[in-house]
Amino acid sequence: MLRNLMLVNCLWILYNCTQKPQSTLVIQKKINETVYASGNIESSNQYQVVSLVSGYINKITISEGDKVFKNQTILEIANEGGKIALKNAELNRDFTNIHQNKNKIKELKIALNTAKSKWLNDSIQLKRKKKLVENNIITSSEYESFEIASLVSKSNYESTSLQLEDLLKQLKLNDELGKGNYAQSSKLYNDYTIKSEVNGIVYSILKKTGELVTPQTPIAIIGGEKNYVLKLQVDEYDITKIQLHQKVKIKLDSYRGDVFNAYITKISPIMNEKSKTFTIEAQFEKQPPVLYPNLTVEANIIIKTNPKALLIPREFLFNERYVFKKDGVKIRIKTGIKDLKYVEVLAGLKNNEEIIVPNEK
Repeated sequence: MLRNLMLVNCLWILYNCTQKPQSTLVIQKKINETVYASGNIESSNQYQVVSLVSGYINKITISEGDKVFKNQTILEIANEGGKIALKNAELNRDFTNIHQNKNKIKELKIALNTAKSKWLNDSIQLKRKKKLVENNIITSSEYESFEIASLVSKSNYESTSLQLEDLLKQLKLNDELGKGNYAQSSKLYNDYTIKSEVNGIVYSILKKTGELVTPQTPIAIIGGEKNYVLKLQVDEYDITKIQLHQKVKIKLDSYRGDVFNAYITKISPIMNEKSKTFTIEAQFEKQPPVLYPNLTVEANIIIKTNPKALLIPREFLFNERYVFKKDGVKIRIKTGIKDLKYVEVLAGLKNNEEIIVPNEK
């Protein structure tokens, strides 16, 4: 029994000693250098609905899943004080409207015409009296009284003209102030009525009627109905390699096994200091049939491609720079693009050359 066991061990050792190491051939094949990114899907024009004012929600006019149109009212915030302020501003606007004060202008224009007529008449009389005093028909004192009357009527005309000018300026100013106050009150009042900024779908409602909201409170999420955008996070180490229109390979947990093509459409110019990443946007070349906001995404951004690269499997590379030829000789090679399976050989090996698994660890 012991002899048989020793024989088996010897045969096993002999087999291992004569077993050939695993080998492969250098092949010519396409390889891509990629940058990994992760992120999520957003609908086009997706945004969080927020209020510009604080208050309690008085009415919500939408439900989750509803289609909405741009400028459609989606909720109202209670604002009784705003209604009163708007009404007062409206009354003041109407009161100060320049067209509502046309009678004041008309009265002063009549007074101006009267004063002008009086001054012109006195001027004519003064010319006549001047001839009379020159011919000694009237005395100088009588002439002086007519001269004074003419000066008074002229002054009265000029004063009335200035009054009309001042009235028109004041009425115009009051008209503009009234309209401006009404516009401001109207805007403040309208801030309590929140409207959709886009045509799209209500994806989520985050508040209920009666709840308090502030300008920092998300109320709902609304976005486009059909088109979706890929929001991806790229590490600061890789961001300099990213360019617009680069191809992107997309994987979704919702479509396991499928790979979708996309391309980069936007690169954020600022880094998120907390995550040390940049946000980039990409667009599907052909969008999957069903998508939802916030689906998770894994992406590989293709930054370089060699369609006819010399490749070896990664496990045949030793210390990132050496390979073993079939006779066991270790040689140094120059490598290029690497992916999960293969390494590009730039120098040191030829196509169809045989190499073996490294025998050094």
